[in-house]
Amino acid sequence: MFFPRLLALLPLLYFAFTFLDAQLPKHYIFDPAKLQELSQGAIANNPDGNVTNIFSDLVDGLRETYGEKHVNLVRDEDWFFNNAGGAMGSMVILHASLTEYLILFGTPLGTEGHSGLHLAHDYFTILSGKQQRLDAGDHYPRTYLPGDMNHLPRGMTSQYQLNGWALELAQGWIPTMLAFGFLDTLTSTLDFPNLWKTVKLTGENMVGQLLIGKI
Repeated sequence: MFFPRLLALLPLLYFAFTFLDAQLPKHYIFDPAKLQELSQGAIANNPDGNVTNIFSDLVDGLRETYGEKHVNLVRDEDWFFNNAGGAMGSMVILHASLTEYLILFGTPLGTEGHSGLHLAHDYFTILSGKQQRLDAGDHYPRTYLPGDMNHLPRGMTSQYQLNGWALELAQGWIPTMLAFGFLDTLTSTLDFPNLWKTVKLTGENMVGQLLIGKI
């Protein structure tokens, strides 16, 4: 009796998901084009390529544009490692809510891996160094340099290589992406203190945004 009832619920679940999915963009506050513009401005203000100063100028611009309540300051103690899809880098959360996250991510040492398959669009604006991307069937990689934006539509996957830093925006069902960021800890790194920091900071940001009405 259980499985027939479950099958009968599937159409209802599908239409419920479709309806809720169509509502997601109403809750977005970040504009990918504006983020790229702010990133390019911060890069232009620092022609020597000083990443620390680029971060500072960019975060100032983001907080001025979107409000201090939606964009965190960057503190040294808030950085942590991220291992996902075989790639490793350092990141800091600028914003995390149920429908969006905005982070600084990268490594000057170089890394490469799988993008993961997600129910969210991903916008990756290069701040320093370069990123290369290879989709299945490509014979040559696409190359993204400082100021360029790499958009990975939801439901698509790619191989990527990054040597530098980027501003990353994800928009969609953000909670469904978290397992991708956690599983490497359980299967390889066993860096549980870093996992705890990841969960703690992500949770604090999401709850904080909910409390001010940002889904």
